[in-house]
Amino acid sequence: MSLNFKFFDVNLGNSTLIQTEKLNILFDIGTNEITSKNPLFSFNEQLDYLIITHPHHDHISGLIDIEDKKPKTLLRNKLIPHKLINDAIESAQSEKDKKIFEKYLELDKIYTKPTSPETNPCNPQNNGNVIINNFTPSKNDVKDLNYYSISTLFEYEGYKILLMGDNTLSNIEELLNNIEFKQKTKNIDILLAPHHGRISSYKSELVDHLNPVLTIISDKSGQEEVSAVNYYSSKSIGMNVFKNGFSVERSCLTTRNDGTIYVKIENGNLFVFCEKW
Repeated sequence: MSLNFKFFDVNLGNSTLIQTEKLNILFDIGTNEITSKNPLFSFNEQLDYLIITHPHHDHISGLIDIEDKKPKTLLRNKLIPHKLINDAIESAQSEKDKKIFEKYLELDKIYTKPTSPETNPCNPQNNGNVIINNFTPSKNDVKDLNYYSISTLFEYEGYKILLMGDNTLSNIEELLNNIEFKQKTKNIDILLAPHHGRISSYKSELVDHLNPVLTIISDKSGQEEVSAVNYYSSKSIGMNVFKNGFSVERSCLTTRNDGTIYVKIENGNLFVFCEKW
């Protein structure tokens, strides 16, 4: 049995495939617009669980290709005012962008029934003994869509992996005041940094609390001036990362420099592989 993560290189965007013993889970569904690659088609099985951190283009652009692989369960922040999404539709720079936001609203209307305990993907008995905790901000009157970003913690065989969206400093402050979040996320193994590792969403108190062994940043070239990669590198413990049989100590990986990043937890061990070196 194993738990596998695939942090896709989608340029500036986010999408992570999580494969448990029983389920296929996507955490965001941004596409690589340079190569037109949609993470949705990187596996042939059923999409069981789709987590949308927040409806910004670089996190949901793959929704327009979802017809043949609609998820069994959809998680999104239901507190988001629809006016914000309608505003995004009105200000869309292309017809394609407009369709992406419209598809989000369409799915929001379809997935309204509560999930039963027998089908809940967060139930370890249903997903292959993985503990999944979602943390959603509490306000519904913030005008910044990034604020509404969901964070998800995966625990398996004693390892913890925390995935974050475009969390704002306000969102992060709420997390740090959340007793459950503080208890469950202390000393994690891998962090997917908030908002593509940008300085604007970097909060040292969060990283100090998480104390990650490895930080992963989903970004693109040309973002160096706004990136907090050096801060994350200095505050992450570091571990051996593998590429073509070689092992190097790393504390921070970026899709910009390292390509798609693979994480496997199996038989009590955690392994990390990079697509590029």
